[in-house]
Amino acid sequence: MLYTLRFPALSRVWCLLGLVAFTGCYPENNKPTGPVQGLRPVYASLESVRKVEILPPQPMKTPGKIYVKDAFLFINEPDKGLHVVNNLNPEKPVKVAFIAIPGNTDMAVKGTILYANNITDLVALDISNLQQIRVTKRLENMFPYTAYPAERGVRFECADPAKGVVVRWESAELMNPKCYR
Repeated sequence: MLYTLRFPALSRVWCLLGLVAFTGCYPENNKPTGPVQGLRPVYASLESVRKVEILPPQPMKTPGKIYVKDAFLFINEPDKGLHVVNNLNPEKPVKVAFIAIPGNTDMAVKGTILYANNITDLVALDISNLQQIRVTKRLENMFPYTAYPAERGVRFECADPAKGVVVRWESAELMNPKCYR
């Protein structure tokens, strides 16, 4: 309290900085007029996003985090899902499956349960039998929904909730984008 009374202008600056930090995007002084390169949201319905599928092995395009469980590797493909790899023989790893989890960025394993985020939900998958992976529980709306790209210093088309949830961002030529992060 004493800090606020002695330095009122400084406390206003901290409040403004806090507001910008928590909103995720902010107005830009030099707004573009005309076409610019930026990011466009790709939408899906919430029902389709909450569908977790076990698929045959997929090619790894942009592998992310890796979790090691016994002789298996779980390799995140950001925003798409998890590659399951049998690493019993590290010289010859064998792709086993791909767990399609839209919006997935992180995972953890405890015992035979794999926990992963699915946009805003937390899903628990039974991995005791890798031939029959299944969702055992879903906790909806556990994580905040961020309708802006992770990148900074980028112009983007503002997300429109009426079109669905944003599942990824793609590079595109945009006409006068109003959002910047």
